[in-house]
Amino acid sequence: MKSYAIDSSVAVKWFKRGEPLEREALKLRGEVLSSAVKAYACELMPLEVCRGLLKAGYPRKKVDETYQILREMSDFGFLRLVPVGELRDRAEELIASLNLYVADAASLAAAFSSHADMVTEDRHLLKQDVRAALEGEGLRTIRLGELYANRR
Repeated sequence: MKSYAIDSSVAVKWFKRGEPLEREALKLRGEVLSSAVKAYACELMPLEVCRGLLKAGYPRKKVDETYQILREMSDFGFLRLVPVGELRDRAEELIASLNLYVADAASLAAAFSSHADMVTEDRHLLKQDVRAALEGEGLRTIRLGELYANRR
């Protein structure tokens, strides 16, 4: 079974209509919910998704519903949220060595700790040095468009 670490740049597309690569994101969500793939994320990811939706002007009620859905996905075992405490030391290393923001470093650390390929559309996580760090651990960086390009 495939395992993916997912960051907020992907998960926000599960809820924000009209996003580029929305179809691919929804297909991934369907695979997560059908347990066809294992999905991991830093436990802060649902909060990042909420912040992104609020920033885009989504109504508070929709944001609350989104948070509840992500929480239920975790509670029922579809989305494995890795506690920040387990990621903190590795994230600090990634902040220093790759010059990443905290949220990006935590997402990347979740990929490392879960031994999962990183699915992202975040430009900071698509940088060559980040890709090389993942490859050094035998992992890949995958964009949503690439995820299904060969599986049509």
